[in-house]
Amino acid sequence: MTDNLAWSQLKKIDVEKEKMVKQKGKYSYISWAMAWSKLCDIYPDATFEKHCNEQGFPYFKDENGWCFTKVTVIVNGKSITEMLPVLNNYNKPIKNPDSSDVNTSLQRCLAKAVALHGLGVHVYSGEDIVDIPDNLGEEDAKPKAIQKSEVKKVEEEVKKVEEKASTVDTLKIEVPEKGKSTKVDTNVDMKKVGEYGEKIIEVYEKLALPKIETVDALNSYYKREQSTLQNLKQNAEDVYDKIIDLFKQRKEQLNG
Repeated sequence: MTDNLAWSQLKKIDVEKEKMVKQKGKYSYISWAMAWSKLCDIYPDATFEKHCNEQGFPYFKDENGWCFTKVTVIVNGKSITEMLPVLNNYNKPIKNPDSSDVNTSLQRCLAKAVALHGLGVHVYSGEDIVDIPDNLGEEDAKPKAIQKSEVKKVEEEVKKVEEKASTVDTLKIEVPEKGKSTKVDTNVDMKKVGEYGEKIIEVYEKLALPKIETVDALNSYYKREQSTLQNLKQNAEDVYDKIIDLFKQRKEQLNG
């Protein structure tokens, strides 16, 4: 097996001590700028390429319309290409990304491609750096004894995932009332909002928007509904467009 000097050297860097690891919610990730800066300090001739599609845009689509980015990083003569789905703010893949979504995905993809050369790879594997050997694949793996507490913990996590998977996440729309607001559950599966467009439009048209009596209140309501509207934009763009038209019509009515 050919020695991989870059891998051996880069994986020994304590990225936590270097303050390169960031936290967003429950996810840990490596700052792309800090990762690239550290890599170039050690290997100044390192290069990367952001791949583009036939139209010259830096992202691709699979046969189902899901988008992903592709980045290649070359370190010490070794080339590694990584692909990453374009995600929204909820870490879910999206089909119609804007330029900001694509840029974020490219940055994440670059950081991960750098990690595959060794720098901060444990952040993605969930293992300590010392547990990743230089001669990966050549050593005889010695199975570790599994403690009962670990088994119980895994069983509990599996149960949580199963419970979450069995619970249908439905679309909820805020309906203003006198001095307060009420969340109305449309009972529409978030994954199937496009199939119930008329029902969703009706909630806005007949329940929510007529209760708003000032332009300021309408603007405030629009901001509060951004999460719901963005979900509709990603999963049922035609429904989203109709609801935006309803907001515009209500604004014109309030302006007299």
